Amino acid sequence: MDMTMEDYIQQSRAACEQLLHDHNLLEPVVELYQKQKPETIWLVASGSSYNACVCAQALMNQWMDTDVEVRTPFTFLHYTPSLKKNDLIFVITQSGLSTNAIEVLDALQGNQNVICLTGNKNSDVKDHTEIVLEYGVGEELVGYVTKGVSVLTFYLICFAKQVTNKENIDLLKVLSTFEYTQTETEQFIRKHFKSLSGMQTVYCLGTPYSQGVGLEAALKIGETIHVPSFYYEVEEFIHGPNLQLKPTYTLFFFDSNDRASSRLHQIYESAKLVSDHVYLVTMDPAFKEDAHALVIEPAVDPLFSSFVELPFPQLISAKISTILHSTMQHPLLKEFKKGAAAKTENFINYDNDEA
Repeated sequence: MDMTMEDYIQQSRAACEQLLHDHNLLEPVVELYQKQKPETIWLVASGSSYNACVCAQALMNQWMDTDVEVRTPFTFLHYTPSLKKNDLIFVITQSGLSTNAIEVLDALQGNQNVICLTGNKNSDVKDHTEIVLEYGVGEELVGYVTKGVSVLTFYLICFAKQVTNKENIDLLKVLSTFEYTQTETEQFIRKHFKSLSGMQTVYCLGTPYSQGVGLEAALKIGETIHVPSFYYEVEEFIHGPNLQLKPTYTLFFFDSNDRASSRLHQIYESAKLVSDHVYLVTMDPAFKEDAHALVIEPAVDPLFSSFVELPFPQLISAKISTILHSTMQHPLLKEFKKGAAAKTENFINYDNDEA
């Protein structure tokens, strides 16, 4: 039987925990960082890999004596200023077959501070750069990646922890909260199935600490359930985008569980006056009696908010798209892909989603 999105979501926790034991996956990156002492680390990725980088970015910037910048390959290639001599560049592509990542690697030929992070070191990227490392995701054949997002985020968290010697950070506790989100989301979907299976237009809202999960929620819902799905910073949402709000709209609020939370909660409560399809993911126990809130525990540092909230949109996307059979693409997308390919010719589509 073929593996599904849900199967890979279920594997995520164990794959993340393996990073705490298999130091070989992190050692080359840590060694290069300690050797170079870079002023800036560039995380270059697209799609879900980009969102994973954003999930970890705030934590990395807070912990490390290094500026961490996240760029898409297109922006990095065409608009990024000149690199400094000791800058580190991580070019990330889970499949190892993304044409935009390969284009960046080709442009950086000869730069000794480039590492390609991938799910498959034997993929096409191996012919375009010297250092290709796997980040521990293993196999994930479903194109709507979930395990890869969680594992990449956790890989970057583990990297930041190791180079800053933060021995007091309990990452097993963080994984427990991640797993709790996964378990409780199953019940949450059953409770709100009628609403979640009828989504038409979706807004995903958060703060800089929860931006990563918000971006990934918007992407995953859009690409699997095939409804318009957008991410906004929660305050920016009420400066224009909210003016089209209707009772048919669905809104997901991803709490950063910090000093910005009071404003996010205020906007969440206000949105419920317009639509019955408004939901909150939070660590705040004050919302335990709110039927539209998923309260996750044990509470962890706000810097981990995006990571521990990831299973919520992943499972919603997986379960609802499966039940609705909504991943099938319009036949004209075949022509689109011929004109503007995102993957190399060696890419295999295992999803049976092309009409």
